[in-house]
Amino acid sequence: MILAGDAGGTNLRLALFAREGGSFTTLDEKRMPSRSVSGIVEAARAFLNGRHVETAGFGIAGPVIRGRSQATNLPWIVDAAELSRELSIPHVVLVNDLAANGWGLSALPESAFHVINAGVEDPEGNGALISAGTGLGEAVLVREGAGFRPLPSEGGHTSFAPRNDHEIELLRALLARHGHVSYERILSGPGLGTLYRFERERSAKPEPAWLTEEIRAAGDPAPVVSKAALEERDDVCQATLHRFVRIYAAEAGNLALKALATGGLFVGGGIAPKILPILTESFFTAFCDKGRFAQLLSRIPVKVVKDERCALLGAALASMVPGVSRSPRTPQEG
Repeated sequence: MILAGDAGGTNLRLALFAREGGSFTTLDEKRMPSRSVSGIVEAARAFLNGRHVETAGFGIAGPVIRGRSQATNLPWIVDAAELSRELSIPHVVLVNDLAANGWGLSALPESAFHVINAGVEDPEGNGALISAGTGLGEAVLVREGAGFRPLPSEGGHTSFAPRNDHEIELLRALLARHGHVSYERILSGPGLGTLYRFERERSAKPEPAWLTEEIRAAGDPAPVVSKAALEERDDVCQATLHRFVRIYAAEAGNLALKALATGGLFVGGGIAPKILPILTESFFTAFCDKGRFAQLLSRIPVKVVKDERCALLGAALASMVPGVSRSPRTPQEG
């Protein structure tokens, strides 16, 4: 059995897999709010409940350096050696969550993707993965045979680059509040709420009472704004979501150029599958809006990852790949 974990800023997912040939069979699976536990050790120990595994792989939302990570949006320090020791698992691998998602792409069927642009896939070209959720993750997918080897990054924390007067206004407003404005400050669940407040103030239109009440009840503006936009119930919500998607696409285009991702651009994370109609409508034009390189980008396949288990499968796969960040010793070696 293989224990796999996907530790995001919002949810922690754990699963037990059995590998049969080239595929995985799910034996058990659990999902919980990340902040409901003190860390992966506590959650995994309760999940295993005495069951023994030889190998484990975990994806964590944060940079992984020599088998150790300080989670970006959680008060956790995660260490592969500690996980190995505390859970009595001889072989533990720890990877960035985007690397886990990158590994997981090869385990998904075609039905797990929504195609934004079929494009012309270059069988020798690199790929790229961008994922907005609680935060913004990015990874370069280096071509390796018929598949990809993911290289994690912290590209979501690079500086936001506005493309027009409207976005320059947005940058100025956020600079006054935060000092530094990263893409994650906008392209995330919290960022969508921030963008909505900017668009509401800029519009000078009062917020409808029903919308105020729904946001209050939800405690989070992002899902309420998205739902109102998709249902066309409020024009400011619609403007917000379209703006969000265009900025998302612009940064995806930046990443695709940096990776020369002629093998494909993949859009992961929890937000994209929930806003597919507007994503399908607004993403590709902004993605290609790169001047002389518009034609190159227009040929890149663009796919949305719909399966939220992608990172779990990828963490399981990463645990079997040589050269990834793993525990340096077995529990018996101390």
